[in-house]
Amino acid sequence: MKLLHLSDLHLCSSPEAIIYGVNPYENLQKAIEKIKAIKDNIDLCVVTGDISNDGSEASYELADNALSILPFPVYVTNGNHDDYQNLMEHRHRKLLSQPMISLQGVDFLFLNSVALAEDGSNRSKGFLSDKELERVKRIKDQRNPTIILMHHPALTTNSWMDKRILINREEFSSVVASIPQIIAVLSGHNHRSFKRDIGHCLFSTSPSVSTSYSDYLRPYEEAYSPGFDIISISQEITFNTIYL
Repeated sequence: MKLLHLSDLHLCSSPEAIIYGVNPYENLQKAIEKIKAIKDNIDLCVVTGDISNDGSEASYELADNALSILPFPVYVTNGNHDDYQNLMEHRHRKLLSQPMISLQGVDFLFLNSVALAEDGSNRSKGFLSDKELERVKRIKDQRNPTIILMHHPALTTNSWMDKRILINREEFSSVVASIPQIIAVLSGHNHRSFKRDIGHCLFSTSPSVSTSYSDYLRPYEEAYSPGFDIISISQEITFNTIYL
């Protein structure tokens, strides 16, 4: 199976919008051209949040229209910049949402890692509620290998990025370690590529399609290395990170 992992598109209501010196819509178009040039058949695309930068309906329409050219399903989960209702509850042609899907004997579990502040706004840091953790725990009763998808990483990088990732990552990682069916955890949010095997499970963050960061630069300084991951899933999981 070939899996396309996109994250952090950060589209605005206007395709001309510039964020940190980058046009996210132009980068998405560049990514689509790279994807179209890939010779191997892709079975599925997952987008791990921050499809929008401003949460507007118009931004999701831009994403929906742009990704509709792809000849395979596109499943999404939300990020801290997304408006949950605009993304998950409005009908789109291409942006699909389900709690779990199965493909070729592999289950894909989509989690909501967005935490709310006291005023109801989305926090930058993520958190998995008891309800979401319970969904993870129920994987132990399933037979299929499972890939978890969520916006916030549970993976530390020993950099400034660790101040903004999943708050209860130790609890989550402990649950993952106890369930051998979980073969990978895919996330975004850090706007850079990072992979690490922890026990039996592969933890991965995808590069961002829009703005990009680095451990070696100042916080939020643009690194100009947007991209995406192509993941091959067979007896083992292999990655091809493609930069724009």
